[in-house]
Amino acid sequence: MDRSCPFLLLMLSCYSGCVHSEELSLTPIELAPVPCNDKAVGKLSRLAMTYINEDRPDGYKFALNRVANVHLHAQGPAGNVYYLDLDVLETKCHLGSPKPWKRCEIRPFMETQISGNCNTTLLYTPEGYTYLYSYDCTLVPDPPEKLQQTCPTCPLLLPVESQQAVNAARITLASYRRQFIRGAELGVKTITRASAQAVPEKSSFVEYTVQGCPEGLTERGTCQRLTLDSDTETAGFCVGSVHGNMKLNPDVHVSCEMFKVQNVDFLRPVQPQSHGLPADAATPTFPSTILDLGNDTLQPVFTDPAVPPAVQPPPPGPTLIQPAPIDPSVVVNPSVPHSSSSSESAEGLSDSSSEEIGGPVALRPPVNFRYQRRNRRKRQAHDPVFLSEFPSGFSPFRSCPGPSRYTTV
Repeated sequence: MDRSCPFLLLMLSCYSGCVHSEELSLTPIELAPVPCNDKAVGKLSRLAMTYINEDRPDGYKFALNRVANVHLHAQGPAGNVYYLDLDVLETKCHLGSPKPWKRCEIRPFMETQISGNCNTTLLYTPEGYTYLYSYDCTLVPDPPEKLQQTCPTCPLLLPVESQQAVNAARITLASYRRQFIRGAELGVKTITRASAQAVPEKSSFVEYTVQGCPEGLTERGTCQRLTLDSDTETAGFCVGSVHGNMKLNPDVHVSCEMFKVQNVDFLRPVQPQSHGLPADAATPTFPSTILDLGNDTLQPVFTDPAVPPAVQPPPPGPTLIQPAPIDPSVVVNPSVPHSSSSSESAEGLSDSSSEEIGGPVALRPPVNFRYQRRNRRKRQAHDPVFLSEFPSGFSPFRSCPGPSRYTTV
């Protein structure tokens, strides 16, 4: 009898260790469906779209079209894990653009619309922070047969590495360099999209990113040679078109959006900086932003245009901008360092209305919005659990899938 006691104690300790082991493998996972029109789901979905756009390295920004399905795994002190099936559309904004995705134009049907879905996993902590754990986005362009049936003269997509696309990018950027001194050293970095049409006129359409090429350009319009002193970062994004014969005085149209506002202000010239005065961090040198309650986006506040060189008044003192009150239900942490797409942070703000004032708080984490697993030594009993496979199945709620934000063909 006495000999069996150590064995029983050993068995009990092993059982206890298995129950509290990582991933809580013996604990049943109970998922609850959530209505797609739930206010908390709407806020989290918009914030998830912001996180995804900020995390993706290249391409175009996605816009949330509708919430297709939602599953919730409530885990008490560990927080709530949301599995969001989001229908998304590609916009015409490059990821480097400071414009929030809500203000970006959706790619129209005539330009071959690209759509799909993002399986997104979010962690909502008891402290109110919302972390992006994972996402998997799959988007496909509309088939060309569908486009030609509706619009026989619309342009069709070309491979971005095709010679026609390369020539169109080279010709349009050369035209831009002739028009603007600020584009004299710009070269094609990456062609992101190309298309062409044969009727009613032979035309090529191209979109591409540009970068500074201080050491000259190649025949393809790219940088001659990149060194450690060369600017290899994306400087802007250009959209161009070439109509007619490319070799015989074609009609060229091009427009570029510069991302590096500290060197080139693509909105409006800022006031010249005075190098004889000490630098003042409070003096703005680029367009500031304030929150607009009605539009739920960041609106640029333009500085006054630069004065003529003949008149050089002293630079004005810093002007205090009073921000408009924001919806307390969703807060963007001001300590987050802003990146090239920092204005996306404003998308965490929900539509301001009295109905949502008492809604759940969705704070942006102070450091990184990506959830980082703790190492095994620091794991605690209240660490959240995530499914290895994204849940599927139909929702029992009539609100799923939710209404579409955009009209598509």
